[in-house]
Amino acid sequence: MPDDLRELERQVERGSLFAHSVLTEHATRVNHNEAVVNGLVELLIRQKMVDADELVEFVNRVRTEIADAGHSAKVDVMVRTDGEGPHDPDAPVDCAARLHVCKAVCCRLHFPLTIAEIESGPIKWDLGRPYLNRHNAEGYCHQIDVDSLACHIYDERPVPCRAYSCVHDERIWKDFDAMELNQEWIDEHIGAGDRGPVEIFMNAYADAEAS
Repeated sequence: MPDDLRELERQVERGSLFAHSVLTEHATRVNHNEAVVNGLVELLIRQKMVDADELVEFVNRVRTEIADAGHSAKVDVMVRTDGEGPHDPDAPVDCAARLHVCKAVCCRLHFPLTIAEIESGPIKWDLGRPYLNRHNAEGYCHQIDVDSLACHIYDERPVPCRAYSCVHDERIWKDFDAMELNQEWIDEHIGAGDRGPVEIFMNAYADAEAS
């Protein structure tokens, strides 16, 4: 990726991080205001100044009107906090022996990044879904080599990768010992189509540069 585009990406990331921090601060204020309103409503009901059933009816009607108009507020931001180490998997897996079957499906899962990883880590996050790890056009983490399915940052991989074991993950395996994948769950929940807007843009740019 050219240096100017990488710097632009970095600036957008920093701007988005600031925006999400401000949104979090406002969410805290909203929670406080909600507590005040709920307390006021309860007080009015106890003082018999409003009818509880009538109030619920009006609230439900207004909530439906807001939702139907597409004006419902929604901010989904996830940041990971790792506990103190060690971060070794409970049940180690011989990945090399299973790669021909699973095709590194665990590397198609999303997970939130830590603040340190957001700021300077080797894994980029999808600006459309803060702060989940970014995927490539094939639906894998962008640090995966799609031909060999090897991880470019294996020695620096994040804790979710380092500590993960698929032994008891029923999303991945119907039968771990028999190497029978849970293909139904994988097809329904994981795919190359599950990409955010920045993932799509960056992959399209890479394709244009390659051609």
